[in-house]
Amino acid sequence: MFQEKSRRLQRLYQWAPGNSGYEFAYRKPTASYCSPAAHPPSKSSKTGIRSECDELLLGASNPAHKAFMVAFADMILYKYRFDQLPVSENIVRLIGIVVKRCKVNQVHECSDAEASNEIDTWDEIEEDDGGRAELIRPESLTVTTIKEATPAAEGIIQIGAVRVMQPTIVEPEGLAPEPVLSRKRSKVQEVKRKKSAIEVVKKSCTLRCGHCNEAIEMFDEETVSLCLIALETFLHREPSMAAPILFKILYTVTRLIDTPMYPWHSTEMFVPANSRSVAKQMLRVSLHHLSTSAICLQLFDTKIPRPEAFWSVIALSLADFPELSPVYFIQILMEDLDESWPGSVRLIMKNLAYYIVEISLDMYGNAWQNLATHMETFFKKYHTAISADTATAPTRAEIENVIIVMTHVLKVQVLTTNAKSPVSLVEAFSKWLSESLHGAEVSLESLLGVCTACNRALIRERDKQCVTRAVVTELMQSIKFKSKLHEANYVTIANMILQDAGEDIEVPLLDDQFNTAASEAIRPFLFEVLDFIADLHVIAKLKKETNSDALGGDLKVKLAEAIAVEMSRSNARDCRTVIRFIPWLMSPPSVTQAAPGAFADSVTNVRVLSWLLLGALHANHSCLPVPIECSQHMADYIHFVLAGFADQSKQSVVHMSALFHAFHLCQLWTVYCERAATYSSTTAFAHLIDFWARVTPAILQLLSHSKVLADMVNLHFLNTIQALQQVNSALLCQLYSMWAPILTAYHSQIPNQLRMKLDSCQNQPSLEAPLVTEWLKKVRYKISQVELQTSAASPYYTV
Repeated sequence: MFQEKSRRLQRLYQWAPGNSGYEFAYRKPTASYCSPAAHPPSKSSKTGIRSECDELLLGASNPAHKAFMVAFADMILYKYRFDQLPVSENIVRLIGIVVKRCKVNQVHECSDAEASNEIDTWDEIEEDDGGRAELIRPESLTVTTIKEATPAAEGIIQIGAVRVMQPTIVEPEGLAPEPVLSRKRSKVQEVKRKKSAIEVVKKSCTLRCGHCNEAIEMFDEETVSLCLIALETFLHREPSMAAPILFKILYTVTRLIDTPMYPWHSTEMFVPANSRSVAKQMLRVSLHHLSTSAICLQLFDTKIPRPEAFWSVIALSLADFPELSPVYFIQILMEDLDESWPGSVRLIMKNLAYYIVEISLDMYGNAWQNLATHMETFFKKYHTAISADTATAPTRAEIENVIIVMTHVLKVQVLTTNAKSPVSLVEAFSKWLSESLHGAEVSLESLLGVCTACNRALIRERDKQCVTRAVVTELMQSIKFKSKLHEANYVTIANMILQDAGEDIEVPLLDDQFNTAASEAIRPFLFEVLDFIADLHVIAKLKKETNSDALGGDLKVKLAEAIAVEMSRSNARDCRTVIRFIPWLMSPPSVTQAAPGAFADSVTNVRVLSWLLLGALHANHSCLPVPIECSQHMADYIHFVLAGFADQSKQSVVHMSALFHAFHLCQLWTVYCERAATYSSTTAFAHLIDFWARVTPAILQLLSHSKVLADMVNLHFLNTIQALQQVNSALLCQLYSMWAPILTAYHSQIPNQLRMKLDSCQNQPSLEAPLVTEWLKKVRYKISQVELQTSAASPYYTV
């Protein structure tokens, strides 16, 4: 039987060298050897194959092609069944031939000219040959020729009418290694030579017609369908033999489906006698047959070129296949991971993210519920894996892919009907996300997406904020220095809180339809945030952890903005929020009856007020955390600090910075009141005039102590004038004539270094609208640097 089928196959196909062994060319059938009556196939073999792959025989209306398919499949199985291991290389090449045929998707027709049976020889290729690249013979290539049987010659093995010949290998000049390599040849030239050799080999391996010897670039759908059926038969009968080339086969079939030949290929409907429908059916049957052999884990753990198209085709092929739905395919993956946890799931999550977004959210209700249970187990195991001391932290791409998967799962409507499964899944995911924030950066949009999906998917209010609460809690633990976040995640979580509060952030977002409830999740921690802002040493600690000078100031101002927004929710004239958050503002210390530690506490309070005003000025115009009516209390605090600075400044380095913080608070309060006067308050400017009327006498009193103090006060005061000039302050125009004599209160004339700064303010007026945000960044950086320097020097400065 084997010799009978071999003789029939040699009439249908001739062998030609290809990329990975043998390739074959389809010869036009003629009545002499393609008629079913002339060469009837084996009935038993034909019946066996059709019973195995009955669902795949959708096209192939030509009986000759059906006969070829049966004979071809029988030859493969017969050859493998009676060969001894290792498997013959020719059989592997034979399957490669069918894969090669599936890559070509159009039909070839021989011309009417006289047929030419001459085959191109393996000629030497010269590097300077500008014509067509000749064929190059790969090493260890076996060539089957179609000639009449002749007496056995040296090196020729006769098998019926087919003879196998081992020809002499002829190396082309451009590819043959030189007998003596020049020592002066550079590595760049060697790499170029190898690349050119590979390109020549690829171009030279062409598939040719056995009738007219022309290069075949087109195949009809029936031929492609028969190749797919033969491949499926091979995969079904001998999966262990197909394992080395399994991914190549599946990837080739997906490329065939992804490239439509005709308009009806773009539709999802099943069209009989359509190669695309046959290919989809082949994927379904193959994946279903191999699902118990960890095919899901192997596929998802494979680096795939063009993964979007590949997984889109897989999801499309399984969409209407009840035995293996797209969701059940993921469930099998979770079961495989539960049985055998790999060393890294980075590639698995990347492929899963590409695949899951292609699945419909409105179908497969029961399958989604079953998947939620398996994903809960997966995240618990995943959390344990990354929490180990020797574990490698997830990368940013890995976290982003997991968030994409979880966001898509939470959008499934059917999960909201099950009150237990989604909640336990979300809790397991939240623990994993909290741990992942320690080692890698997470984008703001990903956090907003998964928190919004959780907020919309679950029913109970407590459950809605599960992911958001976990993220905010992790930030609170990090500012208490109980845990350590990635450097970028501090500001990212703070931006998420501000975005939920309705504030503008510097990160551009493609979509603003987010609802994370982060501003509500942080409310129980607002007093802890105030303690963080008031702490002088947190910036130095953050710098030690992250090696960033700007992180501490950026985080402080964003958290201060969150507190400012929360304080300004009530009426601006109402002082209840002030009494709740900063009650000490309503009772400033007295200069005549000051407690022993009142000066240090006042300096701390001035710093907190500066950060709160910075946060309010970064927020929208309607943000007024401190009512304008508190201007008198603000002036009393500054007056107390200026009055006690002369006596208290030498006691500690913290007291030495009091003058700096007092003058910066004056600048911020001036800009704050002017903005309120522009947008919301009609009495703000009057309160601002009263504020400076109370502060100016304290400045004049400090100037009379000594020359050193006078120089310090003049420098800070001139910096205040320069800052107000930069923001185009209206107050500066009214009070400058009164402030100018302050600079000469101690000196008969202004010192030279101060004169230069004053002249620069007077001679360079701003011609453009000032950017308050740029000025705020400078003030924020100055205050944070002073706190950083003060914290570094305070342990070593004692009197």
